[in-house]
Amino acid sequence: MRRPPRRSVVAAVVGVVLAVLAGCAQVVPGRPSAAGSTDAAGPTGTAAIAAATPAQVTAATAEALQDFWRQAFPAAFGRPWRDVRQFVPVATADRRAKPPPCVARAADLDGQAYYCPAADAVVWDADGLVPQIFGRFGAAGVVVVLAHEVGHAVQSRLGVDGAQARSPATYPTILLEAMSDCYAGATVAHLRDHPAPGLALGAGERDTALLALVGFRDPVGVGPSDASAHGNAFDRVSAFQDGWAGGPARCAAMTVAEREFTERRFGSAADQARRGNLPLAQLLPGVETDARGWFTGLAAPTAPTWNAPVLRSAGQAACPTAELTAQGPARFCATDGSIHVDRAGLATQEQRFGDYAAATLVASRYALATLAALGRPTTGGAAGDAAVCLAGAYTARLIDPTGSFSLSPGDLDEAVQVLLTADWAARDARGDVDPGEDGFDRVGRFRGGLRGGVGGCLPS
Repeated sequence: MRRPPRRSVVAAVVGVVLAVLAGCAQVVPGRPSAAGSTDAAGPTGTAAIAAATPAQVTAATAEALQDFWRQAFPAAFGRPWRDVRQFVPVATADRRAKPPPCVARAADLDGQAYYCPAADAVVWDADGLVPQIFGRFGAAGVVVVLAHEVGHAVQSRLGVDGAQARSPATYPTILLEAMSDCYAGATVAHLRDHPAPGLALGAGERDTALLALVGFRDPVGVGPSDASAHGNAFDRVSAFQDGWAGGPARCAAMTVAEREFTERRFGSAADQARRGNLPLAQLLPGVETDARGWFTGLAAPTAPTWNAPVLRSAGQAACPTAELTAQGPARFCATDGSIHVDRAGLATQEQRFGDYAAATLVASRYALATLAALGRPTTGGAAGDAAVCLAGAYTARLIDPTGSFSLSPGDLDEAVQVLLTADWAARDARGDVDPGEDGFDRVGRFRGGLRGGVGGCLPS
């Protein structure tokens, strides 16, 4: 979060997990860093997948991707698919290894994967990158990486390379990367519904795939116009979700104007020095003041005398303990309309992901308080859905605000991570949550509020 420059500087708490080039249609030697730890759980696939080796999973993935595009490409674009010529695993640990396509040395591929248009080849580090991804995210992580690279091959077959050469402003790097993330989403959706031999993806793999994708986001502070920009976690996950829902034709139709990329550079040296994070003691008063004003205004047409509550520390009021603690570290008390925060619990989320992870949970409780003021239910699945959606709608006003309280680069990524890994924001006033929904759904509802506004959160 960003406040006026008088705020003190704190160190960033997010560490680097992987070093990858998550899809590069033009290969550049070197090793860009993926920003941030997703702190994800281990792979959630079947026992058969867990027993497979990385080499077996990449081989099965390569065949599954060819099979998918042999069907999907003609169906979406009315022309036959031309198989990717080469899938090239490179033993980067062997410094005598033959140079892979498009780079001078095997060592240049350390921690990377890419598509080489000149050789029509998908290339990856088989000694470092793929074992790391497979060990942390299972088969779903490997599928996402290779499906993204094949997405660049799809672009090449559709003539996007030539279009970019003619009009770079129309097809900046970040748009091409979003398209490939979108194609990856379409691919994973297909493989979930039509399991490939040796590559069955269970119900939990969708979230795991997103967590892997989050690990490949740009370093905090990269701008969308930067030549190397691939997108922040919010934009990359959004593109994946669009592919999941809309298929390849939706991906090919992407434009800069309709994407509205949220990646931002740091607005001040002070914000950059603290990596966009405020200490909890400064964050909570800022969120309290800003969210109270916004949610009070939201309820005003129906409840003109209602004011959103101040934040109370856990244990300050006589609200049933079970009613509060089941909601997580930020809690709405339906008994008296108050909101409580467990500072230690929120501090854990801030340390794990960043300050806006904590702010997202607080905003979702203000959303429940507002539902109560509007006379709407605060329990049940619809209440939890609305809480997440309204947290997104509130967040939208902080992206490019006129006031001093606003998002810092990386804040949306922090929201995505806490929504993917915990269901607290979707819990109702009893602490219940729809067991049929997962992180993918929560991010989608948050994104719906952020992009679509309050109207989509509160249907009449």
